Amino acid sequence: MLKPRSNDPSKPTVTYTEWCRAVVQAAGTDSRVNLLFDSTIEEPSELLRDKVRNAFTGDANPHYRSVFARGNPDVISAIAERYGVESPWITCTTGCSSALSIIYRAFLGTGTHVIVERPYFDLFPDLGKNCGAQISYVDRTGPTFELDVSRIVSQIRTDTRLIVVTNLHNPTGAALSDAALTELAIVAERAGVTVVVDEVYADFITDGSRSGAAARLSPALVSTGSLSKVYGLFALRCGWIIAQKAARERIQAVYDRYELGVSKVTHAVAASVFDDMAPFEKHWRDILAANRPLMQQQASILEAEELLAGPVPTFGCMYFPRLLVSHDDMAVADFLWETERLAVAPGSYFGRPGHLRLGFGKNTAHIKDGLDRLRAGLLRYRVQQSV
Repeated sequence: MLKPRSNDPSKPTVTYTEWCRAVVQAAGTDSRVNLLFDSTIEEPSELLRDKVRNAFTGDANPHYRSVFARGNPDVISAIAERYGVESPWITCTTGCSSALSIIYRAFLGTGTHVIVERPYFDLFPDLGKNCGAQISYVDRTGPTFELDVSRIVSQIRTDTRLIVVTNLHNPTGAALSDAALTELAIVAERAGVTVVVDEVYADFITDGSRSGAAARLSPALVSTGSLSKVYGLFALRCGWIIAQKAARERIQAVYDRYELGVSKVTHAVAASVFDDMAPFEKHWRDILAANRPLMQQQASILEAEELLAGPVPTFGCMYFPRLLVSHDDMAVADFLWETERLAVAPGSYFGRPGHLRLGFGKNTAHIKDGLDRLRAGLLRYRVQQSV
């Protein structure tokens, strides 16, 4: 199922997206497969079906409106209210990936430079390379993967146009507070650089350290978001960009040329979701209320048995522990697939070999089964290595 890799475990020969497609395709034909790598909340299928049914049954749906200019006006109004920004700042997109692609096109080209955090979501450097930009990396450090602004300062050059970070951080789940983002914004304003803050996981942050979209803190900050990761509503392909005036004007010029996929149908459903978010909020909270204690308990056992190490993050549904049985995360992942039919994402796909990304946003039985397979497989791998 997995394609061959190079002798250097830090340089996979397939992309993370290609790897994901392969394992998901395999899962579709093999009922034994457990996708423990998935960092998205399980789709609330019944809630979504009800929304779709109600949206297009009986009287005309008032949310069924043109999306041609900047997106569905009702979605825009709901995002503005929810994240504490002005409606003109918002542009709707076909998911968050499209939002990021548009921003990169707006700011980057041959002879420019972008700074990307590491570990990274592989789309971030790939989009930069596709634009002809040079990429520098800023490593998140320590067991909780802190982002050191001084490290970013040291990477800024005269040709730097973008700094790209995530909140919550993908793949580690580390959170950035408003205070940390403000510190980063001050640096960016002085250097004349734009900071993209991918906030697809940010609604998981519930301790008050985040009070809205990062873009409201500074004209140097641009937020992206979607309904996919926290709410499991990837079927709606509802994403957005939030930017203040100067950045928005550059983004809009690219948007007008390249964003042709926003769906009038699915974004009308998204507007209905925004009308009553409570059931969807309850959905992800209930999942994590059951799964987080399980993940923490199993992480403690795996660390005590010297298989994995690292704290489970406070927020979100992903965990990025360090492997103790081997630094070769690709080999371990291949072994778990072959012996346990368990898919865990190698850290090499995120620029951090020696780690695995695990997800715990699916139903509890699925997560428990995956963690049991993970422990059994890692124990078996260690025995095999010692022979």
